Amino acid sequence: MNPARPEYPQVAGKTYSLFGQSDSTTGYYKTIRELADRVVAMHPDTLELLDELEGFSKRKKRLKDALKHKNDGDLMHEILNLIDTPLRKYTENTEQHLKRLPLTKIWDRRLATSREQYHLYMLEIELANRMFAEKFIKTFRKIALLPYCLQDFTVKCKSEKVGFDFQCRQCSAKCFQNHASEVLKTNNIEPYIWMGGDMKQLASHTAEEKRTFGVLGIACVPELTFGMRSCRSRGIPAVGVPLNANRCIRWFGEFFPNSVDIDELERLVRGS
Repeated sequence: MNPARPEYPQVAGKTYSLFGQSDSTTGYYKTIRELADRVVAMHPDTLELLDELEGFSKRKKRLKDALKHKNDGDLMHEILNLIDTPLRKYTENTEQHLKRLPLTKIWDRRLATSREQYHLYMLEIELANRMFAEKFIKTFRKIALLPYCLQDFTVKCKSEKVGFDFQCRQCSAKCFQNHASEVLKTNNIEPYIWMGGDMKQLASHTAEEKRTFGVLGIACVPELTFGMRSCRSRGIPAVGVPLNANRCIRWFGEFFPNSVDIDELERLVRGS
């Protein structure tokens, strides 16, 4: 079964949407690539950039201050000021969400992600993909972790536990897990709907067999950023594609239909 590519209706998230005000995510990917080009021109050492972005993005108050001081010579301040305005159209709901966030959830670093952090995370994902895509593609074993929220909620999901975790059984032509899985399998990547698989154990077993191991993630922007960082800290080449919006139960209390840019996924796994 090789279903035709799905349509991409515009979806709005709790805090972000890669559609912005458009009916396509093309504008987002064009924008983030252009911004990444400019940032790399400012500081060509991408690995060092990733480390600095990770540290800088953890300090929310400093990010607010950085937007007030545009010309103080600090590289991270310059980068944030460069990317903030072009990316604001994709994060319009963030501040409203934060105002309504209960005090009991304010320490959840995913739910409490600020607008400035979203912009830095978006840049970090793009830079990490550039840094590790080739290494990921060359690994002996490649797995992809797909989120539950990409399924077609109009039908009963028939995914089954196969080895590491659950895999799509292609029961719906409208399901983005179905389409993503097809692209991944075509490129020798094992696709899994991550429901509880022990990735640390899988990585350890692969290392014991003296094989290389890589991970591709699909998730909302904060979740994807933290996952890629975790892999990087363990020496695992990780790449990823953000969901087009954050629409799952974590954010809304229930699931809403979601999507991922399949063309962008294909571009990433082919190294083009």
